[in-house]
Amino acid sequence: MGSTSSGATARTWAEIDLGALLENFNLAQANGRKVMCILKADAYGHGAVTCGRFLEAHGADAFGVACLSEAVELRRAGLTRPILILGYTAPQEAATLAGLGLSQAVPDEPFAQELAGQARRAGVRVSVHVKLDTGMSRLGIPAQGPQQASEAARAVERLGDLGGLAVDGLFTHFAAADTPEEDSFTVWQLENYLLVLEELTRKGLRPGLCHTSNSACILSHPETQLDMVREGIMLYGLYPDSLPRHEPLHPVMTLKSRIVQVRQLPAGATVSYGRTWQASAPMTCAVVAAGYADGYPRRLSNQAWVLLNGRRHPQIGRVCMDMSMLDVTGSDVQRGDEVVLFGQGGMSLEEVAGLVGTINYEIACLVTARVPRVYLNGQG
Repeated sequence: MGSTSSGATARTWAEIDLGALLENFNLAQANGRKVMCILKADAYGHGAVTCGRFLEAHGADAFGVACLSEAVELRRAGLTRPILILGYTAPQEAATLAGLGLSQAVPDEPFAQELAGQARRAGVRVSVHVKLDTGMSRLGIPAQGPQQASEAARAVERLGDLGGLAVDGLFTHFAAADTPEEDSFTVWQLENYLLVLEELTRKGLRPGLCHTSNSACILSHPETQLDMVREGIMLYGLYPDSLPRHEPLHPVMTLKSRIVQVRQLPAGATVSYGRTWQASAPMTCAVVAAGYADGYPRRLSNQAWVLLNGRRHPQIGRVCMDMSMLDVTGSDVQRGDEVVLFGQGGMSLEEVAGLVGTINYEIACLVTARVPRVYLNGQG
């Protein structure tokens, strides 16, 4: 998906500011813990290979991905740092996991038993990080409350005796660390995790990498930062709670496009499908070469603004698959002029998400594969 070409001839492109990426990485690294950079979903739409190579060169300790195919892509691209697969991998892939030096998240004992059996049959040893469910109620060995935590510790001990597995990590995921009014729940989740960890430590079974901190915890919960932190959404300059603000993160992605036509419309003319916008007076309409198939959401119709020649202009009419329209009345706009749809200088991804009714994570991930990524400030 990544591209290193300029946007000089592209109809629509996403600029990825690697300098901003490094600033955000340095924020996490400043805490003195190892940093796992999360590159799942093509680095949240930013280009996993290019971002991964850049971060590895600047000291990333490990990477996190969602699935085996994402990990394979990174290994084929030459990345050498540890990679943890956070989601499901079929146990039959044990030999592939071991051969590529990948770690696999283990969410329960039956999965671990299957993976261990496949590893033994293949004559390999698979690195695993055991996931605890301390309150997310998604994946993980149940560890909600003292009784479950004690049982979870015994389960982790049994995993170490299966053969074919190396229990290298122990982790959990917080459900609401980005919500201050839920801080007591975050404290409870951490307490559950620590109960398991303390029991394992007493038995001399503490895994080498214990990690609980996601982006929200890096920003707001230093007490959760153990051996390593997992830097996900904040790595890309986006806030875990999707609320707009300017510091301390630096947005990495800017979606840009071009004007492809400028035309005069009479009073009463309607624009785009469904005739949802009507000119109240003679006006100038500009057509932009970007639509929802590029990742510019249709839900923005008649709500958004773009930056064009240093001025804000409203988007009008329904956003189409490959085009959208602007009211540029009173401005000198020409075919080929650059448009900032969102990102640096334009609407923030948090603002876009608010209008669409989703989170900034989704807006970044929805920028599609046909949009070339243009990487800036990658030197040094």
